[in-house]
Amino acid sequence: MSTYEQDIRTALKNELDAGYLAEVGSAEDIFSLLMKVYPVSGSKIDWGRIPGAIKCTAGDGPEQITRFLKFFDEMNSRFALSGPVIYVGDSATDFALAGSLETMRRASPVLIEVPQHHYFVGPNGCWCICLTMEDDLDFARSNQSPLC
Repeated sequence: MSTYEQDIRTALKNELDAGYLAEVGSAEDIFSLLMKVYPVSGSKIDWGRIPGAIKCTAGDGPEQITRFLKFFDEMNSRFALSGPVIYVGDSATDFALAGSLETMRRASPVLIEVPQHHYFVGPNGCWCICLTMEDDLDFARSNQSPLC
């Protein structure tokens, strides 16, 4: 377990203890799913090859969290996102966390403090929101997942 994982568990202890968030396996399992339903380039989703993908910049520092939350809310509203959300990071953490859209939104400021790429994934990879270490915000829906 990384120090970052322990920090997240401590910061989100109330949500975990109350069952609003749950550890649901490894990040590797979720990345395997993403690689099945999205085109990839190396180890990352190739957002440029996904029809209708949305890309913008989050900026850095304190405004990054604000812009991420605004992007998260906008994608939720525009595409009527639903179902449980799974969160994974691509390097500093190895676990996957699941919760409702509302819970993930509340937990996002804690999660995105960790220096890594962040993926918020809908049921069966139906949709994905990503915040990269390069301050990019990306969203796409899969045309390969049966739930989309």
